[in-house]
Amino acid sequence: MNKKIPCQMAAFDLDGTLLDSHHNVSPQNCDALQQLTANGVMVVLVSGRMHRSIKPISDQIGLQNPIISYNGGMVKHAVSEEVYHHTPVPAEYAKTVVNDCIEQGLHLNYCLDDELFVSEKNNWSELYEERTGVPATAIGNLRNLDGKTPTKLLIIHPAEELQQYLTRFKAEYAKKLYVTQTQPEYIEFMNPDVSKGMALTALTKQFDIPLASVVAFGDSYNDESLLRTAGYGIAMENAVPPIKSCADYITATNDENGVAKAIYKLII
Repeated sequence: MNKKIPCQMAAFDLDGTLLDSHHNVSPQNCDALQQLTANGVMVVLVSGRMHRSIKPISDQIGLQNPIISYNGGMVKHAVSEEVYHHTPVPAEYAKTVVNDCIEQGLHLNYCLDDELFVSEKNNWSELYEERTGVPATAIGNLRNLDGKTPTKLLIIHPAEELQQYLTRFKAEYAKKLYVTQTQPEYIEFMNPDVSKGMALTALTKQFDIPLASVVAFGDSYNDESLLRTAGYGIAMENAVPPIKSCADYITATNDENGVAKAIYKLII
């Protein structure tokens, strides 16, 4: 392809997209994002992760732009820490999710003020810390946080049993919360006005960048709004089928530097 895609902003999901299976940014991908920046493209990291888990990755690459975290629940600058948008879960629904998880014996991550709270530390909290670098604080009973408005709630459960819970919670919280799967073991709950696509739209308006000039990369269910909102959507070869079907282009896997390959082929 000789003709390049007009691109003023490039948005990248992290896990399964920019990061490899060991949750690292490869030198090739890092260099490609730096080349985008050098060419005047605004590079934005977009993830379901907490802001504090994304910032070290942003710093590693050398970015000085806003970060979209919590699947769009927060937009915060990586350097100045200015908060552009924050849309937390209403307290009444957070309380209901906590009660449901306690009654059903499900592990729940409670993200409040960019801190992570759990009832007790276990293999699930250790898995999350290993993947994201964020340690959990055990508080015994998550009902102690009743009345708070967390940015996100996250269930971690065996992948083979997850679908039954995902179906149930999507039906139970329809129109009340945004419920999505982001990893084989994750069910996430956010404010219904939250999505990666909505956050991307708000950010482009903030910086007066047309959506037609945005290229977005993703691999999982929570990336659908991101790819559909951007002017050009790129899915990873390892992406789930719905993401591939809505993409304009499919690149190599996250373990094959698919991000870098697409950047050099399509953008610069």
